[in-house]
Amino acid sequence: MREVGIRALKQNASEVIADVVQGETIVVTDRGRQVAQISPLPNSQLATHIATAMITKAKNPRAKLPKPTRLSKNSRTLSDSLKASRAAERY
Repeated sequence: MREVGIRALKQNASEVIADVVQGETIVVTDRGRQVAQISPLPNSQLATHIATAMITKAKNPRAKLPKPTRLSKNSRTLSDSLKASRAAERY
């Protein structure tokens, strides 16, 4: 962890921020007294999962989804099918 005075921070802000982007934490001092800390933001959970290949980005995020299938008047709903299946499992 490196210390930088306020005057030096004003004069070299771009360099200090570049160091923070590289992962360094900077402590800002005012007349030798620590007053602030500049540190890199933690990676978002999404960015971490993408980086570790736990998830992948959509190949075509703007692709249209297919329209939902309509049930005919005589077909059972999913809820009815599930209820019937559970009723058959009971003793």
